[in-house]
Amino acid sequence: MVSLRLDDELVAELDRVAAAHGQTRSAWMARALARAVLAPGNDNLPTPGVGRRGSPDDHVRVTIRLLRSEIEAIDEVGAPLGLSRNEWIKRAIRWQLWDRAASLRLCPVTKDEIGKVRKQILFIGRNINQAVHAMNAANQPESSLDIARIAEPFIDTCGELKGLLHTTRRALSRYVGGEVAYWTGAFGEPRG
Repeated sequence: MVSLRLDDELVAELDRVAAAHGQTRSAWMARALARAVLAPGNDNLPTPGVGRRGSPDDHVRVTIRLLRSEIEAIDEVGAPLGLSRNEWIKRAIRWQLWDRAASLRLCPVTKDEIGKVRKQILFIGRNINQAVHAMNAANQPESSLDIARIAEPFIDTCGELKGLLHTTRRALSRYVGGEVAYWTGAFGEPRG
């Protein structure tokens, strides 16, 4: 599919000529372009280098036609991910083209959820830091604090936190792996 802009007068003339040939505007244009491009006089024309067509990072507009049901499905699955229709389509295409998942950013919803987990882990780290400072203070010779009273619950909590963090890490790995599988079509069991 190639899109182009033409003035109204030319479009009217195209429609007139296409109708005279019993074709749609699109079919007539496609045949006219094919005849022009495939003409024998074009066989020996030089092929321009890639550099003449622009940078690989230039944005190029692409137009596709989808069924209304497909558009509605894209809108339905894109909304919970925080993606517009265009963002979802670009992301789906890029995941199929690129072989490195790290080249792409996660969906906004996934990124937000991971940010929330990160903040919770930072709060846990601050609490552990405060508990360690309290144990250090209790361990000083002049301290009236009972280190056993502070250390015992802290050690128990650290054991619980270790299990919780391990479970959270595995859940995040499955979640991110699920997103990668969604975009790449690799719907096997994610590793982790």
